[in-house]
Amino acid sequence: MSGPLNNTVMWLTWRQLFAKRRLWLAIAFALAPAFFTLVFRLLADDGPSSEATFFGTLIREIVIGTLLPLAALIFGTTAFGGEVDDGTLLYLLVKPIPRWHVHASKLVVSVLSTIAVVAPAILIPGLLLSGPDVTTRGAVSYLAGAALGALLYCTVFLALGLANRRALVIGLLYVVSFEGILSRSLPGFKSLSIREFSLAAAQAASNGAIVIEGSVSPSTVWWMGTIILVAATYWTGFRLVRYEVAERL
Repeated sequence: MSGPLNNTVMWLTWRQLFAKRRLWLAIAFALAPAFFTLVFRLLADDGPSSEATFFGTLIREIVIGTLLPLAALIFGTTAFGGEVDDGTLLYLLVKPIPRWHVHASKLVVSVLSTIAVVAPAILIPGLLLSGPDVTTRGAVSYLAGAALGALLYCTVFLALGLANRRALVIGLLYVVSFEGILSRSLPGFKSLSIREFSLAAAQAASNGAIVIEGSVSPSTVWWMGTIILVAATYWTGFRLVRYEVAERL
């Protein structure tokens, strides 16, 4: 295939990402918020305002705060990490394919895989709770913010998976310590948090349908998000260009 995306690389990456238990894990991630919503509908009877509070908490804390980074971590680190571990990256890099095409193809598949997990987790609860206080506009805005988060997370975790064999452990420590604790407890760290960027982007896209107290400014999202995206992309490209096949044989 001409252009930056290669069909063969994308197909191999799809198979790798959804092999064995990862497919069932992805399905569980995608449907868990819908299950929580059904339980809420069966047990709660406090009116629309309660539904709006539940939906906002579910999406912000569970979907964007937990499921999104975990899905991106699994897909992002596996896209290169699995091939580095089993040595098959060698066979891919000796093919007559520009290495940045390999990078672009794997990034696109990782991002789309993450969105495929997060989209049902946002849209199905939104449909189940649809009403005056839980609107389609709000659910779609959260999805837009999650898509931005998927792009940034996958870009970072793709670089991590190529650079370190223990990328999954390192990434999990980052998600738990930085995104889960520091960025929520210390205001200064919000300007570096991809989770906060996702929520701010969702609020900006909602045109007032979503209000998040203490969210970072759109300018912070733009500048810091661009820096993270460029830095992680450059690092991955640098590692791929300098990946000496002869040293790995």
